[in-house]
Amino acid sequence: MMKLRCALRLGVTFAAMVSATAFAQDSASQGGKQVDGAPAGDIVVTGTRLSDSVRTFPGSVSVLDEANIESQLAITRDLGKILSFSVPGLAQGNDTAANVEQSLRGRPVRIFIDGIPVSNPLRDGGRDVRLIAPTALGGIEVIRGSSSLYGQGGAGGIINYITKNGSASDAWTFRSEIGTSFSTEHFEDSARPYIFQSAAGGIGGFDVNLNGSYERVNGQFDADGKRLPPDPHLFGGIADSDIYNFYGKVGYSFGGTQRIEAMANYYRQAQDTDYVLVPGNIALGTPTSVRKAAQDPRALDQVNRNFVSYLAYTNSDVFGSAMRSQVYYLKNYAVFAFEPTRLGGTQTTLNSEKYGIQTDFRTKLDTFGLDGGLLLWGFDISRDITEQPLLPLTAIDGRTFTPPLKQANYALFVQADLPLTDWFTLRAGVRHDEFRLKVDPFVAGLTGLKVQGGTLSYGATPINVGATIQASEGFQIFGGFSQGFSVPDIGLPLRNARFPTIDTLKPKAALVNNYELGTRLTIGGIKATAAYFINTSKLGTDFVIDPLHPTEVLILREKERIEGFEATLDGKFGDATRWGLVFSWSEGKRDANKDGKVETPMTGRRISPELLNGFIEYDITDNWLARVQFAYSGDRNKFPGSPINNFYTGRVESTTRVDASTKFKIGPADLTVGVSNLLNNDYYSVTSQMLNRNDRYSKALGRTAFVQIGIDY
Repeated sequence: MMKLRCALRLGVTFAAMVSATAFAQDSASQGGKQVDGAPAGDIVVTGTRLSDSVRTFPGSVSVLDEANIESQLAITRDLGKILSFSVPGLAQGNDTAANVEQSLRGRPVRIFIDGIPVSNPLRDGGRDVRLIAPTALGGIEVIRGSSSLYGQGGAGGIINYITKNGSASDAWTFRSEIGTSFSTEHFEDSARPYIFQSAAGGIGGFDVNLNGSYERVNGQFDADGKRLPPDPHLFGGIADSDIYNFYGKVGYSFGGTQRIEAMANYYRQAQDTDYVLVPGNIALGTPTSVRKAAQDPRALDQVNRNFVSYLAYTNSDVFGSAMRSQVYYLKNYAVFAFEPTRLGGTQTTLNSEKYGIQTDFRTKLDTFGLDGGLLLWGFDISRDITEQPLLPLTAIDGRTFTPPLKQANYALFVQADLPLTDWFTLRAGVRHDEFRLKVDPFVAGLTGLKVQGGTLSYGATPINVGATIQASEGFQIFGGFSQGFSVPDIGLPLRNARFPTIDTLKPKAALVNNYELGTRLTIGGIKATAAYFINTSKLGTDFVIDPLHPTEVLILREKERIEGFEATLDGKFGDATRWGLVFSWSEGKRDANKDGKVETPMTGRRISPELLNGFIEYDITDNWLARVQFAYSGDRNKFPGSPINNFYTGRVESTTRVDASTKFKIGPADLTVGVSNLLNNDYYSVTSQMLNRNDRYSKALGRTAFVQIGIDY
């Protein structure tokens, strides 16, 4: 097996180096964004704040356009799975409401919607990937590797969801969709009906896009037709849920250089189930199951609710600079699983409210003799209020998981993009963040200790420098050094507080250093990328089980080193057939004994097995498309002999899933039919295996069929 794995890595490496923009990038080039001065067909990444061409960006980027997203919606509506199929280095999604274990390059990822940060750095609930319906998105941009431009969080990279735009045309367009999915092994109780409606057009010079969707998720079933637990990993599930999403964007351009734009999105997933989880047995190979029973009368139904909005103003000529300013407000609320054995039976909710302003200026440097040079500079100001009460104890005796945390953040940044020659582009920048965190007096949930409140201050100044060499037409070499930073989940240690004052907490930003070298190459109809990276930090954020509270985890603040390789390859056979491959591998170690050497493997929460995904699609006719794809995850066993129930140390065995779909158009109507897990493979998800807990040892979904009818008018 080891020889096979090495051969696979070497083969993919060789293919990428001699033949290397991700197949997501290539697909996006068919419908991606264009900016003035960008070559025809070039892909522009707005998530970098510089509106970069991928050709000159000194790092790894994946861009999914609306067509990429639609191809995956034929077999899943899980944004985590949609992303992990096309984005190298991103751990697999698992058809739940949570993304706790979905790291990018072994580190946390930060989620944005139209540039607005929606992740919760103060108390990471692991539910930020799925806070908007994929049907509201016109594209997704993923910057892989640490990024300093957006501040706290995202040590592994950033994911920017780009919502759909309207049209200034007075001719309105509408789309209606209706569909369902179901288990082929247990049709009864598995139907998942779905409806969607959109309207886009212009009125009085305003461009408008409105859409809404509703989905009813019933039971989920494995390959044997057995019902899966409604919350298979106890991080949040979607079975027996109603999911709503309402989206709207309105824009108005005027004066030839100016534009105002407003956007709002509301997402709600609410679970109401009649089933409870029955633990499995890893040693006996027995998966979790369910029994029909009433929920504990004290338990609240699990909910994920997110509202995000912004008002933006852009002006392409403010004293010779282009300017964009965005004021935003968002609020999210989540209810987590009821724990009957914790403190007599308790449950937590996560409440977070954020607002702020982001302003940047893009100044051309031509007047300084740097033709094509660009200087990005600006500031961010934000306020984050987050709390996680412990129900019902917070109201009874004051004990809480996370007391109200009130954080103010002020940041300045500057970034230079310098095409020094027609073949060499240099990029460098710096950002400085200052934080003020106020914590009210509280009673620690798990220790019962009364802790004095106070105010904590900390900051960080990450830098980045990189370059791109246009070695020849269609061949770029890129590389550089970039830093990101994150403060460990502050809310997590507060529940375990064993100190009388927060002054002993002393949060310190953990700088992550990312080193990367890669290539992008186009030869005829074949495109590919390859990148090798190393990221290090002196203060890591790995997790281990809390010996005093076995259902909880502790954060390890240890030296870490992660390395990895990513490659993509895509092309065409004639005009009717397209294909693509994505490969990623990474491994990480930490300094467990504090001797200065990183020798202890990092847990499965941070490091996933190697991944290999691929697809081939064929245009049967101009109106009929067929597609087959596969997703392979390798094995990982870095903790042999680890006792069962020791979090994140389970042995992970390889899995393979094959999906198929077809889409047929007749005039304004289209019919989509898809099948996920076509071969009905019976397996445990990567998450279930690496968690190493009997109560979370759940099977993956069995074969699931999807049917949808849509009409444009």
